[in-house]
Amino acid sequence: MITYLRQRKQLVPASCLALAFIIFSFMWLLADNASAVAVIVDGKTQFLAASIQDVQQTLRQIEAEKEAQVNLDLELSNELEFKEVFALHSKLTPNDQMAALLEQSVCFDAVAATIVVNGKAVASLLDEEQALQLVERFKTDFAKLDQGEKLLQLGFEEQVEVVCGRVPFEKICTPEQAYDLISTGTLNPEKYIVQAGDNLWLIARRNDTYVEDIKQANHLTSENLSLGQELIVVKSKPLLTVVAQVEGAKVEAIPYETQVVVDAGAAASVRVREQGSEGERKITYQAVKKNGVISDRQVTSEEIIKNPVARVLVKGSQVVQVASRGSSGISKGVLDWPVYGPISQYFRAGHRAIDITGKVGTALHASGSGYVVEAGWNGGYGKTIVIDHGNGYSTRYAHCNSLSVSVGQKVSRGQTIAALGNTGRSTGPHCHFEVIYNGTAVNPLSVLK
Repeated sequence: MITYLRQRKQLVPASCLALAFIIFSFMWLLADNASAVAVIVDGKTQFLAASIQDVQQTLRQIEAEKEAQVNLDLELSNELEFKEVFALHSKLTPNDQMAALLEQSVCFDAVAATIVVNGKAVASLLDEEQALQLVERFKTDFAKLDQGEKLLQLGFEEQVEVVCGRVPFEKICTPEQAYDLISTGTLNPEKYIVQAGDNLWLIARRNDTYVEDIKQANHLTSENLSLGQELIVVKSKPLLTVVAQVEGAKVEAIPYETQVVVDAGAAASVRVREQGSEGERKITYQAVKKNGVISDRQVTSEEIIKNPVARVLVKGSQVVQVASRGSSGISKGVLDWPVYGPISQYFRAGHRAIDITGKVGTALHASGSGYVVEAGWNGGYGKTIVIDHGNGYSTRYAHCNSLSVSVGQKVSRGQTIAALGNTGRSTGPHCHFEVIYNGTAVNPLSVLK
């Protein structure tokens, strides 16, 4: 018994020490922990804060700042919850960091007017008046009436409505942003600032697009540009289709036919017996236009003012006309002859062109409309012009005596561009005429009229 008591007496100090340690640890934990709130946004805990009041005050400050920026009455769009918890002081978010966390996790709505196309929200604006004005502006701009046309009816192919309601304020557009979006299909279309020496063809080439696409995206009625002018340079995919029913009257050309007569006495030459001329007719018509492009036209009356006169070519028996290769996109009659005369060399391996001989100074004409991409001295070619016709075709006119156009200039089919000559590596006066289709030289006789 005495031995047992002695053992117990030894254990008492150790038990007291353990109890004291437990009490100290508990008090330390109580001292380092505090009552806190978990901030829960849309069911997900975002951070811990010292009090609900701190969070609400920060939210009010954020809301007031955003309202001042956009001049709108905003409202929190998220589901916000608070849950009381105990947490270490080190886990609580300081007030100076709380605003940034809330900015990342919450959104605000505003009452706005949304343009809805076939049930899909397209663009939201500040109010219904702005939205309706934009819709009418688009309708007017994309009707595109030609001279002499009268508008019978105007509307949209799609179902268009303006719906008012709350939307995230970040999605509210300015009228210009909304117009760009609807007219081009993108909210931030790529843009280009016109510089000295620019023309539409050069701008289109630099931005991998087409002149007509730039004209359509910017509603240009001509190709005249101003220094510093801002142009949209993406292919437009309008989200709305303006359908205009029109009636009109105009005088239009009647194309002339080309007749070819083979002359066995002229072995290797082409000459013009009759130049040919277009006819004219006066018509009245009714048409349906979609975004300014005729989709259907019916001529209601026609009066022939002048009959066309056929062009007659006399061709030597050795000038073989190459058949067009339909599947390749090459088609007969795409280009006009730059000059008429005997052919001294045909298209062959090592000579990817035809040589048309003539007198020095004879006018050379553009085989088709387009833009001049080269005009000047080019080694063995001598004085040379290259025209890009914008449809996959480009043409080269080499060994010229003089040039009448410059790089970047727009030329029309049949326009005089140079004089036939004998410059460069040449054996005599002639026009070295090349046709390039999608980067590959093709026999000019396969595409000439």
